[in-house]
Amino acid sequence: MLSIPQEEQELNKLTGNSEVLYGQIVERIRMWIMKGYIKEGEVLPSERELAELFNVSRMPVSQAIKILEFLGVVKYIRGKGVCVQQIDIKHLLNSIGFLVLNPKSGLKDLLETREAIEIQAVRLAAQRRTKNDLETMEDALLEMERNITMKKDVSNASIRFHTAIIVAAGNDVIVKVNEFLMALLLFSRQKSLKEIAQQDIALCSHKRIYQAIEEQNSDEAVRAMLEHLRELKT
Repeated sequence: MLSIPQEEQELNKLTGNSEVLYGQIVERIRMWIMKGYIKEGEVLPSERELAELFNVSRMPVSQAIKILEFLGVVKYIRGKGVCVQQIDIKHLLNSIGFLVLNPKSGLKDLLETREAIEIQAVRLAAQRRTKNDLETMEDALLEMERNITMKKDVSNASIRFHTAIIVAAGNDVIVKVNEFLMALLLFSRQKSLKEIAQQDIALCSHKRIYQAIEEQNSDEAVRAMLEHLRELKT
């Protein structure tokens, strides 16, 4: 078992939202690596043990492990388990995966990453969307509208909407990239949807994007998405 102080094993601000949880787990493991509690060559506890350690279900733990594998931090070795890769702290601090988890230096990079992924995705979604895709987007919009009215968190509904666009694009690579980067992109969505006024603006933008996709107007969908993402930078 890893030698991690008890106080370091507590996750703050736990919620029932798995997207929020696995982002926190990635961040906590990142800090353990930086502090030297986890060393190269060590085998991580099983998903079940990590879930018990963090007092969460196995789903966010599994999602966090996928992110760490994508970043090259851990690797599954048959017969051993998930092992920590050779760690170069300087490399980790300078890699985009770890850098963007730092809110002071990474928000701009995150927003640019969202543009790169979502502009192409919305263009393809307008061309390829199905009736089921539209229904999923519409349901996410209704959830977002309800949560704004009830003064609840809207980030999960926003994620559902954007993820539906990614899926509607019909491109497996875009889907995979979005899946791997979800924990990182979540941070920008949480920051951008903190203010009530921003939530209303985001909802209006989402509705405009939805209408363009429904009408299969690729150019308008791209314009609406670009304006929406750039509003988040101001």
